[in-house]
Amino acid sequence: MRLADRLGGAAVCAAVAICLSAGTALPLRAEKAPGPAPPSPPTISDRHYPLNRAGELKARLLERPKDSAAAAWALEYAATPEVSRLDPMARAAERSWAARLGLAATPTDEERGLLQGIADSMGNCPLDSVAIKRAAQGLTRIGIVVPLSGRYERFGKTFVNGLRVAMEEHNREWSPTLNLILHDSEADPLVGARKSRWLLRDHGVSLLVGEIFSANTAPLAAATQVLGAILISPSATNERLAILGDGVFQLHIGPTATAAALARQMAGESPHSSIGILAARTPDDSAQVKAVVKASDFSAVRVLGVEWVAENAADMTKPLQRLRDKRPSALVLVGSPRMVSNVGAQLRSAWPDARVLGFQSLDPEGLNSEARAGLEGATIFMADYALEGAPRDSFQTRYKRSYREPPTRMSVRGYLTGLAINRAIESGCVTASQLRQALRSQVYETDEGRTLRALRPVVPAFPERLVIRKGKAVPLEDAPVEP
Repeated sequence: MRLADRLGGAAVCAAVAICLSAGTALPLRAEKAPGPAPPSPPTISDRHYPLNRAGELKARLLERPKDSAAAAWALEYAATPEVSRLDPMARAAERSWAARLGLAATPTDEERGLLQGIADSMGNCPLDSVAIKRAAQGLTRIGIVVPLSGRYERFGKTFVNGLRVAMEEHNREWSPTLNLILHDSEADPLVGARKSRWLLRDHGVSLLVGEIFSANTAPLAAATQVLGAILISPSATNERLAILGDGVFQLHIGPTATAAALARQMAGESPHSSIGILAARTPDDSAQVKAVVKASDFSAVRVLGVEWVAENAADMTKPLQRLRDKRPSALVLVGSPRMVSNVGAQLRSAWPDARVLGFQSLDPEGLNSEARAGLEGATIFMADYALEGAPRDSFQTRYKRSYREPPTRMSVRGYLTGLAINRAIESGCVTASQLRQALRSQVYETDEGRTLRALRPVVPAFPERLVIRKGKAVPLEDAPVEP
């Protein structure tokens, strides 16, 4: 059988020399306080390799290109089914890169002839330089575009710190080593778009992470989709980002997730829990109510009634009284901060012993003092993740040791984003198209999750629960237990 037939028919050109520049690859680990010397990091041979053969071979070639077995690895990698299934441009780039890397090692005469045949078979047609750059680094260099200076500097830096903790976990145990290339977006969408193009074209990055805000994320999403790369948005909330391309993923916490958390809370408190819902008549609030009703039904929490009010309604006493007469275990508020303020101010007279639950709009920072007093003890389910159990404890310990401060919500988002990337690469992804498929397996198995390509956490993590104590929102586990 001819070599070209064995390799599935070669498509395009020979590899070019690559010089990756114009970015700053910052170290993953922060400087630590003096103390006992840490144990020596594992050598490459002690680490795990990706779970499929192509991913393992790619990792070996990236980290040990001069190994005596590199030529054999290159030949095997070029012929793997995973490489054969790539689109023509990516397939040709991967095979050309492997052949030239194998030739630069110490091949036997037989291996040299086979490798030279691969390189020669691709030397007659032009090959996109971006594809060549991507082949030369796989998914090991991850582009980050977030604000690292200015007004929103802390959001970006604490996000990157959380991401670094996840990358360190991977690099301690797995090959290949992952590196972050950080670019400061300055919270400016034009600056972010320009720097994302540098990462995608000049660095050949296949995976971009950013931005913090929805308006700044859209240009990044558009740039990645033009070049067939992947974008993970860690905190943007605009659901329209998903329409920009099937390579845009979000760490999105929508109505379904927050409603499920509320229903689980009620079901855990009593097997006979019930709720009454007071909601504003707006599209977003109607979607949240629908999600609460569905989640409650799934968790065997009874919904005894739903009272709808105008968003700008002032008198809430009658709808509150109608819900109170049904005797639910708790009152769920769904509406804007203005509506919630009106309800909170009237609760003491209309329903003084009400157990209140709600969502982001119950955050006391957006309410007046009278409303905060009326909502004392209310439970809030935020659109931010909180880790639970052993992952929370180990993450907090490592984060505090590295950065000498407790993690923030953005740190948690960074950590979960990093874990999603780790899981995909450890499964054996070596190209953007394979990464896209792997991330699809991590999205929520709901209509909302599939539509938005919202990534579910790979460790126990749920919407953050807060409780109002003395006019402030504090984590539920930190609130004093009522006597």
